Amino acid sequence: MLNKKIILFFLYYITLIGYCQTTDLAISVEAQDLSGSDISQAHIYQEFQYLVTITNSGDAVQNAVFNQTINSGATIISFVSQNPTGGTTLITDLNEVGNQITGTIGNFPASASIQVKVVLRAPPAVGGIATTVTITPPETVTDTNEGNNISIISIDITDIIVDFTISHEQISPAPGTPINNWDDTITYHVTITNHSDITYPLAGFGGILELNSLAVNGLPVVQLISMSCIGATNGSVCYNDFNVNPQPTTIFAATPVTVYDFSINHEFESNSTLTFEMVYQFLEPECTLDPATLEVTSHIEIALDHVNESSNESNAIESLLIEAAICQETDVCIETIQISPTIGDLVNWGEDIIFETTICNNGPLDADVLASFRNTSNNVLWQITSIECIEGQSTIPCSTTTFANAGQYWVSGTFNMPVGEILTVRTTLHFIEPECVIGAINGIARSNISIESPDIEDSFPLNNSDFDNIDLQMDIPQCEIVELQVTKTQISPQLPEGSSPDNTTAWNSTITYEIVVSNESTIDTNIVLSDYYELDATSNIPEAVLESVTCVSTSGSASCFNIEHANIGVVLDGIPDTTGDPDVFWEILEEDNWLLPGMSSVTFHVEINWLPVCVANEIKGTNKVLLSAIGSQSDGTEVGSFATTYLAPCVDLVVQTFPETPTVFVNQPFNWVVDITNSNTSDEVIDAEFVDTLDNRFTISGTPTCQVTSGNATCVQSFDITGNTISGIIPQMAIGSTVRIFIPVEAPNIGGAFVNTSEAIPSPINNEELTPETNISISSVQVLAPTLEKWFDPEIIYTDEESTLTFTVYSVDSGNTESNISFTDNLPDGLVLTSEPVWVNSNGSTGTFLGNAGDDFVGITNLNIPQSATECTFSARVTSSNPGVYTNNHTNFTNQNNIDTSAVFATLEVIQQTQIENDCLKIPQVFTPNNDNFNDLFVIPCIEDFPENQLKIYNRHGILVFQQNNYINTWDGRPNSGLLHQTDKPLPVGTYYYALEIKNESPLVGWVYLNY
Repeated sequence: MLNKKIILFFLYYITLIGYCQTTDLAISVEAQDLSGSDISQAHIYQEFQYLVTITNSGDAVQNAVFNQTINSGATIISFVSQNPTGGTTLITDLNEVGNQITGTIGNFPASASIQVKVVLRAPPAVGGIATTVTITPPETVTDTNEGNNISIISIDITDIIVDFTISHEQISPAPGTPINNWDDTITYHVTITNHSDITYPLAGFGGILELNSLAVNGLPVVQLISMSCIGATNGSVCYNDFNVNPQPTTIFAATPVTVYDFSINHEFESNSTLTFEMVYQFLEPECTLDPATLEVTSHIEIALDHVNESSNESNAIESLLIEAAICQETDVCIETIQISPTIGDLVNWGEDIIFETTICNNGPLDADVLASFRNTSNNVLWQITSIECIEGQSTIPCSTTTFANAGQYWVSGTFNMPVGEILTVRTTLHFIEPECVIGAINGIARSNISIESPDIEDSFPLNNSDFDNIDLQMDIPQCEIVELQVTKTQISPQLPEGSSPDNTTAWNSTITYEIVVSNESTIDTNIVLSDYYELDATSNIPEAVLESVTCVSTSGSASCFNIEHANIGVVLDGIPDTTGDPDVFWEILEEDNWLLPGMSSVTFHVEINWLPVCVANEIKGTNKVLLSAIGSQSDGTEVGSFATTYLAPCVDLVVQTFPETPTVFVNQPFNWVVDITNSNTSDEVIDAEFVDTLDNRFTISGTPTCQVTSGNATCVQSFDITGNTISGIIPQMAIGSTVRIFIPVEAPNIGGAFVNTSEAIPSPINNEELTPETNISISSVQVLAPTLEKWFDPEIIYTDEESTLTFTVYSVDSGNTESNISFTDNLPDGLVLTSEPVWVNSNGSTGTFLGNAGDDFVGITNLNIPQSATECTFSARVTSSNPGVYTNNHTNFTNQNNIDTSAVFATLEVIQQTQIENDCLKIPQVFTPNNDNFNDLFVIPCIEDFPENQLKIYNRHGILVFQQNNYINTWDGRPNSGLLHQTDKPLPVGTYYYALEIKNESPLVGWVYLNY
């Protein structure tokens, strides 16, 4: 237990040293071209660099962590730490993870700096990009000014001409020479050239074939069998990572056919070329009735993530093939005759009608056929009562095939029809009298035959079908039909917001639509309804989500029923499914039996959350609805309505703030400058809000001003100043315009680094920000002032003992007298002065001290340091009756003027005084082993009465330097422990910590000051 207490005590002291450490780190970042000149713009794919400068104005620190976040569209090429000063170690563990670069500064002394240079390639897309850099001390170290630990800048990526060309040639067989046989190949070469001034990636390329000959001559079949890069120039590297998977593709007449399409994303150096060789194999096509030499046209299309100055298509190459094989052909036929009643006689409802259908083959080939006979009448149905093959009128057996009755038609099985033979089928049926009809009626029967043999074509298709008209009675009354109406209207936000490209609404908000379904007839009917989203010319928002749908009201005798089919929370893309059905938000189906009585209506409220993306054109979402009636009194008509909501167009604001000069003196007037640019990827900016937040120690010394520095814009007309926040509205900014705002300030009356944060915030209903990270800029200015250092000596005392609190003021190297320096150090609760301040070394300085014995503050006013001096020092003694750790840092200071206290940090440990009778075991706080025969040994009174003891001595870093069992007052200041101890060399002057363990007694711990 005794050992545990002692170990815990010294662990406490060791960790106290770490946790009490402070520093003052600062970081800034600048965008530069590769020559080192600062830039605010770079063109797409341009190589440029960020230069990060990290400084330490406080105490030395180890293992400070650097982090930089790069725009995800940019490509990091290289990074390196460089130019360390003051003993700073290079960052050897710089590492790239995703779009972040991190590293550790192993040793970072005071008044030192280091730089990190990051070379990168700009994104291929225009617009603003931001980078954020941070520097963070380890957890055991406190940064006295965390506002300087981050810096954010943005630059605008502008466009540049990208120019690629493609040339295409046929190598073998020679141009104009046809292939010899089907399955032969044609070899082509493709040369792609980058004429741009920059390196740029080719996204991909594809091969296109078109049919030059007539479709009746045959449809060629082709496949790519090989692709390889055979040459590269001017620094570009060949690309050969092709996955060639031959797939036979038929070349049709009406549409160009893509034979292959490779995505490669391969960089082409400026003015370089790559040449590829591709080999097509042409397979035998299907037969044709009209063979002739087939001819195709080949060209290449490239894909770029940018507008191409030249065409994305190559020249066209005409290639000759050979003839397709000629098809076999025959002539099958069908004819139907009404036998009874006589053609032209009026047929009664329910009266039997007899038809005879003759199936024939005029040759010259036998063929498999399929025959059918169907009702194609308008508004009337029939009933087939019998289907029979008539043996006496057929020249082939009726058992050759079968006939299936499907109600409104019959169809034969597939059977072989020999040349010159016939098959006769008799059909008996009657028409069913309807109660009423909608529209006109007629009676029409159609018979049809088709060849099912795969290698035989019909030489005369005109006799493959036959139509028969039946004269029916026309005195059927017209049905009363249901008349439905539907309307759809945006109701929230209230129109006109969102109604047009000039009156848009905000993103990320729910839009409410009202759908009113009404039955304008007197007929009750069931309804079907579909409320859906379709990505088409009226809508370009790629995704939408139904938030809710509610039946809110009715009129007449209508009722609200449960809505059974609502895709709430499902993200829809507006693309129809494979059957052509649209993406449905919600619907009423036939099986729901939703009854809408005559002269009634139902009202629904539908909430949609549109999920747009930035596009060059207006951003709009259209919600469509279709309604129809179910039943015999419906004419099948669908009625529809739609509502289009226009969302705010995208903008890309880029903000930069910086001081007119990077360093100023206390109370010096200067301007903060804020540049706000509407990049070239934007739409017009309307009513953007400008907000600038200054550190509250700046004094705004005048009215901010605004000027247009480029393009067409309207400046802020008036500024609102609340405390140290300046705001205003920028009414309008055209694409590519910049406004500059000047904010006149007076620097703080104390030194340090002080931050300004500027933002430009688009109006949500007018604009949506494309890259929000570029809307904010954080910068700092270094205010130069004399710096202060302070410390306690000793740093550990017993209760009611004294420690000396010393202050040193260092002048700025400005070549002038430092004047009017003032500060008050408000001591931590429990510490008081035991003396008034006195000069330790004035160096000719003058000033008025603050504080007397018994006060809990100390300081100086009107301190003047002459030009000849670089520093001055004064001190006062302090004490406390209360044990504890007293931390005294920059937060204790008030009434500061012309002084930088940001790096000040000191601690005093006060230990409870041990009461020992007769001074036994009262361990001294000082001993001086200087061989003057006085106080030369570390003497512990009465230690001889406690022979079973152990003494351990530690230095201020917690390292054991001396230990002895059964100590008897023999230590003379020389070490006997520790890795580097030398027993013949005394320990250096300083404070040491002891632990004395005595059997059956509580351990004694404390400090002793060693001097000579």
